[in-house]
Amino acid sequence: MHALFRRLHHEQEGQVIYLVAVALIVLLGMAALSIDIGFALHAQRELQASTDAAATAGANQLPNNTAAVNYAWCFSGVGTSNLPAGDKGTMTCPGGTQTAGSNFSADLQGVQMVSGYPLVTCVNTLADVLPCSSPNNTYNAIQVKETVQIPTFFGKALGIKTLTLYAQAEAAERSAAVPYNIAIVLDTTRSMEDTDPNCPAPSNWPNSKATYTKEDCAKAGAATLLQELSPCVPNQTPCVPLQEVGILVFPGLTGTVGSPATNSSAESDCWSPALSTSNAIVPYTSSTDYEVVGLASDYKGSDSSTSLNTGSSSLADAVSWTNQASNCTSGVSAANGSTLEYGLQDPGGEGTYYAGAITQAQGLFPTSGTRANVQNAIILLSDGDATASGSEISKTLASNECTQAVNAAHTLVNTYGTWVYAIAYDAQSGGCSGDSGYNACSSLQNIASSPGHIPDPTKFYSDSASEKNGCTSQNSVSDLSGIFGKIGMDFLTTRLVPWGTQ
Repeated sequence: MHALFRRLHHEQEGQVIYLVAVALIVLLGMAALSIDIGFALHAQRELQASTDAAATAGANQLPNNTAAVNYAWCFSGVGTSNLPAGDKGTMTCPGGTQTAGSNFSADLQGVQMVSGYPLVTCVNTLADVLPCSSPNNTYNAIQVKETVQIPTFFGKALGIKTLTLYAQAEAAERSAAVPYNIAIVLDTTRSMEDTDPNCPAPSNWPNSKATYTKEDCAKAGAATLLQELSPCVPNQTPCVPLQEVGILVFPGLTGTVGSPATNSSAESDCWSPALSTSNAIVPYTSSTDYEVVGLASDYKGSDSSTSLNTGSSSLADAVSWTNQASNCTSGVSAANGSTLEYGLQDPGGEGTYYAGAITQAQGLFPTSGTRANVQNAIILLSDGDATASGSEISKTLASNECTQAVNAAHTLVNTYGTWVYAIAYDAQSGGCSGDSGYNACSSLQNIASSPGHIPDPTKFYSDSASEKNGCTSQNSVSDLSGIFGKIGMDFLTTRLVPWGTQ
């Protein structure tokens, strides 16, 4: 008996069971904890993504503070019950009334905006290129902070039923240039010889000119756009094109479609020779050439330059007066009898028809190589009253001319994804006689379009004269240089900046 007890006292078998039991508890606890942590990390990434998207969308609307805050809500991860407007939590966002933020996720419900956000703010380190204005209450950045409570799975056993997550993002107003191919289509019909009393004369225009024509003002607007754009990728020598621009005009000139018109040089120097229906200006047909300058990036020396390369760039010369002092000293007579004219001419003579120029503008854009993947955009400026007739236009084109232009724009949008802007310049709420579908104003409103939005009111602009005529736009800018400058902002992108950047 004594031997039996001594054997049992020294027996080791079975003790590992206790060790395994303890180890299983630890391992299961770690597994449970890793599941909760993994779910929390996944939720945090979703919350951060929606917060980044909200800040970026809001910054894209600056310096319009109200629109910036509204868009931040619209693109947030906030669900129906937490949106701020209306008793049902609905608000008007892009695409119509929205019942949840565009980045709402079904597996991350209950996201809320932290009180006090979205918040528009001023980043002083960016103020040299993106100025803030306290009197006008404009800002150059927006902050977004979102939060959500998520349940735990195994943390409940430890008394931790939920985890509270936060995400924050700050984005600056559009300032970073991205690649674009841009075609400017300008009206050069006889009506552009009319004076525009609302057009402020840039400092580099000749002081001897008492009044400025609508063509002068259109060129000044296009020059403003070129001054804002970025021709080359920064820090690359030689220039790697970033934002390339070309110009087309109507009526068209003699030449072969697909290359600058035969007399295109007369559109980027002194008005010599002066163009007319007896010299280069031709009727509208399916083979009319509207191209003055093909896509080019030589309009400025660098992104930071504030002046155009006049004298060496046909694109810059077509819309700038800077070179007139040296090249226009002989008193060249313009169509209206004035002297010292320079750049794009406005001889008219063939009426107005712009459907062909819209279609041909697409032909400027590359279809192969790296530039083929770049976003294309067309900017049309006209009074919209397309009524070419008789010998001015071929019989196959001489009906429903405004409808043709609208259809041409929509074809480019649907087929190629091209953005099409329209600027109504002294447009009437009537016009387009004989056209059963549109008038001068509505044709331009419908031409303005982008993929998924036909028409797109954000791409339609009207000047102050058009506004007085009843042709209105939701865009508040109404002078041509301001309009072109506002469009130029669309060719920039927003960027996230470190939280709290001052």
